[in-house]
Amino acid sequence: MAEARIQDPTQVTDFAYTRGLFDVGTGELVKLEKKEVEDDMDFLGGIGRSFKIVAEYDVGDPFAPDAPLVINIGCLTGTGYMTGLRTYFTAYSPLKRTLEDAPMPGWSAMSGSFGRKFKSTGLDDLVLVGRAATPQILVIKQGEDGPEISLQPAPDEIVGARTPEKVAWLNREFNDPDNRKYPAHFSVIGPAGENYAKVWYASIASTTQEQLMSGEDKFRFAGRLGMGSVLGSKNILAIVASAQKDEYPDGDERLKPINREIGRGEQSKGYRHPNNHDGGGGTGRLERVLDSFGVLPFKNFAPPGENIAVPSHIETVREAEEFIVIDKNCYGCQISCHQDVYAAPEGGKDPDPRKARRNHGPYIGRYEFEPMELTGPNLGIEDAKANLELARLTDDLGFDAISSSVVVSFLMDYNERNEEKIAGGVSFGDVEGTTRVMEDIAYGRDPLFGKGVKKISEEIGGAEYAMHCKGVEHSAYLPQTNPGYPFATAGGHMSMRTFLLYVMDPDCQPESADYWVRQITEEGWKMINVNLHGGCLFTLAPPPQTAEAVSSIYGIELSGDQLVEATYQTHLLGFALEQKQGATPADYDMAGDVFVGKAKGDLEGVRFLTRELFEEIRERVLVKFKEDAQKAGYLN
Repeated sequence: MAEARIQDPTQVTDFAYTRGLFDVGTGELVKLEKKEVEDDMDFLGGIGRSFKIVAEYDVGDPFAPDAPLVINIGCLTGTGYMTGLRTYFTAYSPLKRTLEDAPMPGWSAMSGSFGRKFKSTGLDDLVLVGRAATPQILVIKQGEDGPEISLQPAPDEIVGARTPEKVAWLNREFNDPDNRKYPAHFSVIGPAGENYAKVWYASIASTTQEQLMSGEDKFRFAGRLGMGSVLGSKNILAIVASAQKDEYPDGDERLKPINREIGRGEQSKGYRHPNNHDGGGGTGRLERVLDSFGVLPFKNFAPPGENIAVPSHIETVREAEEFIVIDKNCYGCQISCHQDVYAAPEGGKDPDPRKARRNHGPYIGRYEFEPMELTGPNLGIEDAKANLELARLTDDLGFDAISSSVVVSFLMDYNERNEEKIAGGVSFGDVEGTTRVMEDIAYGRDPLFGKGVKKISEEIGGAEYAMHCKGVEHSAYLPQTNPGYPFATAGGHMSMRTFLLYVMDPDCQPESADYWVRQITEEGWKMINVNLHGGCLFTLAPPPQTAEAVSSIYGIELSGDQLVEATYQTHLLGFALEQKQGATPADYDMAGDVFVGKAKGDLEGVRFLTRELFEEIRERVLVKFKEDAQKAGYLN
């Protein structure tokens, strides 16, 4: 975390942060330096700093040894701020590409306990370049005189292993589980990341405290945009962040009520479990909500109507006699946004939920909206146990669950439309075929299918139903409801909050270009503020509240307006970097079938997005962002 350079700091420029540059090809720490904070983006951290770093590099190949991978944290990561756990991985993405195939920069955010350990080692930013000759483990340790960074050869038993097996070995090697001592946490890639040249949407899996203690594969992920593929291209299979002493700075008297509001207040209510002050039920509740409006993705983003996926709703799973659902949270957080699902024990499920929690069968998987939806209804699979197992499979193989599942839904759609079948003829509803295809992709046996729907459709056709923007597969929200998708800098549900407006905004004017331009250019990008400071999106914290938390911890005044402005400057820099890579208006587009009058554009639940409306929105948005990026000095 940033440290004061003077005794009584009063502003962000009174601080400095620690950045390392490490060459994995030589095993050398090229540079370790204290850098003075120049502006609010530097101070807040995360992608505010990492976008500046990648802007210094000219990258034509995201897998080239000199292409950077930035690992960093925000100013709230590893502090007393509830949900302050996030780590960010930023690089030129192998998946996010222009129509001319140039890689564009992006990032992925990860919760879990790796970030707080990374912070305790004394690092704020770590830039990786080079490529190791053989598979390696990158070890970052808390030393007496600052962070110590080194490489250690990866043993044969973890080369090619799935993510749980890698973590089990690392836990034995770097921790003392028998005595419940866990100074180290880990970030790992799976087989998908090791086969980076053939898989462009590999994830990075991070450990949680519960995972290390229980042995169950309860990861958190930097899932989107192929950051695991970039790490694999460095020949790094795992990163260890080890600190015997946790540096965990707390705030003044202002922080406690902020944390109470985050954990129990109205703002996070929708993401809390039902027994926590009348919570709405976590991310899983969105399955039922979208389904009730007839806009839940189904069979490659084409729902035929309402309530088509009731067997997969979290409410159905909670009530089922075969499952026991336990609401879970990340380290130190009270929101409990996700659910762990276990089989009922022999003898049946206890009717008392408290007793059932303590007496359950084997762990099946984690219920989170996007993985459950995209491995379930969007593949035509409406079996909750199969959905859970498929979502867990994507985790264990080291995939982005979103991209890998959307690739499979594209393959199924292709087979339904064409006599000549691909991917072994996998079809909607085919659990066994889905498992086979995912394993074939992860182990490099289907190299084209590992490169995402943009590249696949360019090779074999089907661009009109290849569900992506700029090469990044859509998350579990219909593009037919969201003309803001193309203007997200790191995937629609991570970096442009327009994806739920059609359902959630009572003042939504779907047929109005003015409405969408205003939402995209003035509001949607604000959600990436959490990707600077290190807190979680599910706090739904208003900027003044977050700024007060920062002020509480660092002893300086920071306003909500400063946070919002730093967020917009970061969005503009991300947009400018897309332009630097050659993005044109044609790159900001969506699949042709989603527009009114096309195969997926005239749905029962939504029918407003015409090609003409979209093109007006696109033209006006790009003019606005280009003008503002030029004023900021990011574009000529």
